[in-house]
Amino acid sequence: MNPILMLCRNSLALTKRAVVSVLTQDIPNTLYIINNDSTDGTTEWLAEEMLSWQPEQNYGPIRNWRFTPAKGVSASWNFGLDYLFGTAMCDKVLVVNNDVELHKSNYRWLDLDGGPFVTGVSTDDAMAIHDGWARVKRPNPDFSNFLIRRDVWEKVGKFDESMILYCSDGDYHLRMHQAGIEAYTIGIPFYHYASGTLKSAEPNEKATILRQADLDRDTFERKWGCKMGSPEYYALFDIAARQSGAAPGATAGF
Repeated sequence: MNPILMLCRNSLALTKRAVVSVLTQDIPNTLYIINNDSTDGTTEWLAEEMLSWQPEQNYGPIRNWRFTPAKGVSASWNFGLDYLFGTAMCDKVLVVNNDVELHKSNYRWLDLDGGPFVTGVSTDDAMAIHDGWARVKRPNPDFSNFLIRRDVWEKVGKFDESMILYCSDGDYHLRMHQAGIEAYTIGIPFYHYASGTLKSAEPNEKATILRQADLDRDTFERKWGCKMGSPEYYALFDIAARQSGAAPGATAGF
């Protein structure tokens, strides 16, 4: 079975659309959801879906964990991937946000590419996922929809949980690059309602998220000596590439 890991924190309307796009992929899959203490009906809806979902064409049931209090993004990714690569002994995992909608062939094409860390490319055009697309390999991985294989997890390790909500994706991309692992997008589009959790949060929670984002950016800068997304950040990929003999120019998506 092809496992898919999805994180969610509220944003029920978006989660429903994301789940539909997972369950209508053109290859069988099993969806694992990490529900980070949602308070908007997501918990109840997931319970109903788990009872009512009738697997077809070898699709597995929806499975979910609920955490109270909520885990951060990095800790949630680590928990899910630890389980799927360790306990469940999966060879690869597709990881998606709950504010995305996938092309129906998303999983199949990311897997068929065969790369160690392969992603789609986000778009704000909801119709793009229903159109044809051209494969264009670019060193710009997008961590809202990525396929990671077991050997990457074993070689690079976990996401850095000192960056709780933000920036651990850029950190992981740098660590993959330093380990000689190529991470890239193949250009298959997915619709991304970016920052869905932030946009749907209540004012107090939104302020908390924004404060944590600043703290995570500071943590990243202390670790790497530059701000994520800055020219100095991108230069780190060129430096690592020159030291390893790889092609320079990799960038991170976030």
